[in-house]
Amino acid sequence: MDKLILENVYKNYGEVEAVKDLSFSVKDREFLSIVGPSGCGKSSTLRMVAGLEVITAGNIFLDGEKINSIRARDRDIALAFESYALYPHLTTYKNLAFPLQTRRMSRDRMREKVQSILSLLHLEEYRDMKPGELSGGQQQRISLGRALIRDASAYLLDEPLSHLDAQERVDLRVQLQRIQKLNELTFILVTHDQLEALAMSDRILVMNEGRLQQIGTPEELYDDPVNLFVADFIGEPPMNFARGTLVKTDQGGLAVQCEERSFSIPRHLMLKKDLSAYLNGKVVLGVRPEYIHLSRKNDTGAIQGRIYSYEDLGEIGYLLVVCDGERFLIEVESGVSYRMHEEVFFRFDEERVCIFAEASGKRML
Repeated sequence: MDKLILENVYKNYGEVEAVKDLSFSVKDREFLSIVGPSGCGKSSTLRMVAGLEVITAGNIFLDGEKINSIRARDRDIALAFESYALYPHLTTYKNLAFPLQTRRMSRDRMREKVQSILSLLHLEEYRDMKPGELSGGQQQRISLGRALIRDASAYLLDEPLSHLDAQERVDLRVQLQRIQKLNELTFILVTHDQLEALAMSDRILVMNEGRLQQIGTPEELYDDPVNLFVADFIGEPPMNFARGTLVKTDQGGLAVQCEERSFSIPRHLMLKKDLSAYLNGKVVLGVRPEYIHLSRKNDTGAIQGRIYSYEDLGEIGYLLVVCDGERFLIEVESGVSYRMHEEVFFRFDEERVCIFAEASGKRML
């Protein structure tokens, strides 16, 4: 069942189109994240759902009811702001209790819920302090707690972890997942941190320049990006790209001809899709670092290169290899010694190679 539906939604600020023809749905009890670069329209989308921004065109439905004209306070939605939005004259306890007081909850039940949130977000020692006495990270946890403390049809989280340090982010990520799954809640998270989205989400919606680029599971976005933007945006470290021209080889196959080197497209991959319409057109070959493997010189499809740099990150390492003007980042096992300018051979995992049309960004293969 769909909890939230957006149909052909637009948001204009004067002549600026912040959101353009956006349509998607959020399932009941789903954790959906919206990601994209700054200014892509993700926060505007969240604010329209919350009722803090009036939509320019389109429709929004919550639990089957059209909510375009319903005031923010009358929508059954809880929202955690990036900007905290706390009452400066109230203590942490009273800031958390405020949403419950407005709903006339009993004092005993309110005390129980506030204490639970204080414990969950490690705020017990700050319960009697006011926002001005707290750090930005502590204020953000209170803002998050004030959204989570009330019962709502959907919970909208706008960059709720952005002001926390690394350890706090990891801890709260785990807690948010537990809260959402154990209580079967519907969460919609806006974040600029794609790793955060990949770690927590059932599905991820990617936006760019106000438009939806792709929506799917983390695995679908990572392994099967529909266009060049998604392929480049999702993944850390990012996908390797080699730009060139799609040409026919002397053997009748196809290859991506870069400035100084050509990379053949395996024949069995060519059977998946007819690429003849793109022949002699500009294309981009893409492959992720973990789908490139070091090999021996005489291995089938072996490509020669030289080591430009090596980074050991403990569990894994990354080799940056230069091949006739093209650079490829390769994920390798750590603990192996590599020398600068050492000759190496590598090959692509053929089933994981992507080909994109450079002009449109559309994935061809």
